[in-house]
Amino acid sequence: MSVKSYSLKKDGNKRLSTNFTLRELVSKDGADRALVDTKLIDYLQQIRSHFKKAVIINSSYRTTAHNKAVGGQPNSYHTKGMAADIVVSGVSAKRVAQYAEAIGVKGIGWYETQRFTHIDTRTSKYYWKDKSGNSRNTFSDCPYAEPSSNLTVNSSGNGVKWLQWHLNNLGGKLAVDGTFGAKTKAAVIAYQKEHNLAADGIVGGATRKSLKIEVI
Repeated sequence: MSVKSYSLKKDGNKRLSTNFTLRELVSKDGADRALVDTKLIDYLQQIRSHFKKAVIINSSYRTTAHNKAVGGQPNSYHTKGMAADIVVSGVSAKRVAQYAEAIGVKGIGWYETQRFTHIDTRTSKYYWKDKSGNSRNTFSDCPYAEPSSNLTVNSSGNGVKWLQWHLNNLGGKLAVDGTFGAKTKAAVIAYQKEHNLAADGIVGGATRKSLKIEVI
């Protein structure tokens, strides 16, 4: 995390990444000073590049006064320059939340009725739907939990079902039986080759992350 301070007057048109300028992230009350976390910009750019559609920032940095005026939490990440409420043109808020989860964003709020997604750069995971306190473990539609350790031939259980479910959503025709056999290994190697990963048939962190992103 690296939060930087800017001046709207001096830096309003400054490009912070390929697709975002400072003006898009300043407080809506017109305050000159703005705080922006460079990690937040990185997340926003990844979202923009992945969906290839406009990302509208409803709210990012907020002064303390503006945060209070809009009913924000007193210690909101918005007041620290570490949060953004966004809408991706033509993409549901849930899909945006799913992608944010896939790239490792720790703070995510899916606002289904208001149709926007909150992301922030906190360091401890907290996901919620519609209001803080309505927490959830994941935004994924997969009915199986992601494995926490590497999968390879002879692995078994729900972690392998997670793998098979994801491969099938990308066109595979595997039995979701929780058994890592020859067919599952062949499908993994084919996927790894196609996505420039080490084609060793071992499903580690890099392969799992890639699968999550591709399925969204």
